Amino acid sequence: MAPAEMTLERLRRLLDAYGARPRSWPEVERDAARELIARSPAARALCDAAAALDALLERVPAPEPSPVLVGRILATAPRPTVLPFPGRSGRSRRRLVAAVGLAAAATLAIWLMRRPETDRTLEPAALAELGDYETPTDALLAATDPDTVEVVPAVGCDDPDVACDEPDASESGPAAIRQPVQKEIHA
Repeated sequence: MAPAEMTLERLRRLLDAYGARPRSWPEVERDAARELIARSPAARALCDAAAALDALLERVPAPEPSPVLVGRILATAPRPTVLPFPGRSGRSRRRLVAAVGLAAAATLAIWLMRRPETDRTLEPAALAELGDYETPTDALLAATDPDTVEVVPAVGCDDPDVACDEPDASESGPAAIRQPVQKEIHA
């Protein structure tokens, strides 16, 4: 029925079939029914009566089906199709189960005994693409001066309360730095 042809009789049928909730009504007729209810007091009265009936029906508990009814429904329900198991005797079933077990064991044995893959090495061209790894320590490791021991930075001690190891002024070179000098600290 087209939405423009909504009548009180059609609204009564909608309310009887679907109840007073517009979301339950067919979508094609929903807007036309709402418009009719909005402009007609008779349509509003039909909708209010249907809403009261819906509220009453919602308060009634659902009845428990009797065991006889449940049995009749289940007896007429279609049965699922069950495929027969190969072989009719228990002996053929045992053979099938044993064959599946042996196949699983053979697959596991083959998987466990497979050879590990050979070590993969990078081609020289791929190694060249990796580039150089440079960090500040590379500069220290690549020192060109063979006598790096004599190039020691001079470190001084300015705090009079702390005993610092100071080289003896008469000596020069690395040996002077390594020898501790005892200082007296007056408290």
